[in-house]
Amino acid sequence: MGARQAATKAIIASATAVLRTADRYITGSSTGASPEELQQNPYAAFAKMRERGRVLRSYMNRGWYVLGFEEAQTAFREPRLSSDLSTNPFLVRTLRAIANGARVPTLDDPTLITMDPPDHTRLRKLAARGFIQRHIQALEPKIQHLVDECLGRIDGDSVDIVEALAKPLPAIVIAEMLGLPAQDRDQFQAWSNELLNLTQLGNPAAMERAVDANVQLLEYLATVVEEKRRSPGQDLISQFILAEEEGDKLSAAEIYSTCSLLLIAGHETTTRLISNGLHALLTHPDQFDKLREDPSLIPNAIEEMLRYDPPVQWMPRTITEDFEFFGKQFRKNQLVIVAIAAANRDPAIYDDPDTFDVARSEPKHVAFGHGIHLCLGMTLARLEAKVAFETLLARYPQMSLVDQKPAWQVNNFVRGLESLPIHLNGGAPAQLQVVPSQTEPAGALG
Repeated sequence: MGARQAATKAIIASATAVLRTADRYITGSSTGASPEELQQNPYAAFAKMRERGRVLRSYMNRGWYVLGFEEAQTAFREPRLSSDLSTNPFLVRTLRAIANGARVPTLDDPTLITMDPPDHTRLRKLAARGFIQRHIQALEPKIQHLVDECLGRIDGDSVDIVEALAKPLPAIVIAEMLGLPAQDRDQFQAWSNELLNLTQLGNPAAMERAVDANVQLLEYLATVVEEKRRSPGQDLISQFILAEEEGDKLSAAEIYSTCSLLLIAGHETTTRLISNGLHALLTHPDQFDKLREDPSLIPNAIEEMLRYDPPVQWMPRTITEDFEFFGKQFRKNQLVIVAIAAANRDPAIYDDPDTFDVARSEPKHVAFGHGIHLCLGMTLARLEAKVAFETLLARYPQMSLVDQKPAWQVNNFVRGLESLPIHLNGGAPAQLQVVPSQTEPAGALG
């Protein structure tokens, strides 16, 4: 590590500590909880912040938190809140300094989720061809076969369901859709895990690994795309190469970035939906019993899982011009953190937002975003989760947790379990533990 990089890391660490203290004592957007407490339960923290304001100033994040449901939906639709992080001078300077000359994914290789119209409109129209609903629904027999295959490999009564099913299922599905070799699955899972660390501005070492992973992934995709150009098939990458709309085609860089996004979002989100959802069921035995007795509730239960414990906890936006937002004065170049996890549990929407209820009438959430950035792969994610839960409940009606306090991932941009050991046929039920209530989210980018 060079002296400049070391100095950058030291400055970021010091500035983060000072600004977090300011948020704790001035704005109320920080309460001093430990990372371990936040991993176990960020929702009490978001609730405590929301009591201070539904749109709350954050000095550490150089901007604002948006914590209410109506406010979040409005923010996702607001054209003056840009998805393009290259428009934020602070983020650009920080990312460039940490990357030390290397390519930075969100700046140099933008994807659909980091684009604004008209580029976003054009690219989404071309990329959406592979996600037509009837095509996705036709995948159900294949997904069922993969679920059966994954569960068929289990030997014994206890298993880590993350490793056995939640990780491999969506990874295999998206890899096959893209036309990637099965033997490369573990490698792009590793790249994907590292790329998620690009949100951790308070952890420059993790961000460096994310930058390196991006370079390796793009080199890998460039090789695959060239092979598909020579010998196209029926896969998504071949469709992207051939896709054309009114004479417009995807460039090579756009194909790489779209494939990169699908590889990451296509399995990371679904992995967490399945594991977080099963964890919610097994820590609420009455809801598990209700779903087991009436499997027709599974689609509704999946919406409640997305509301109750969403895989993606927040999304960033940059203010492009001064304007008033729900009584707050937004200033150009400030960062806005749209807190999906807080919006989904807004008491203005439900009287009992912290209750997990698989029969809740029309669960409202912004887990897949809202507006023009509504998740392209949400139909696929819902289908994979539906088949997974139908099969798990039918095969293992006596499932129980091995450990009531499993390991949550450190990354606070996405919420998911490192592992989820379960007894497939009952076993000794885990002892319930009280989840800490006095928690807070560390700075969203810290």
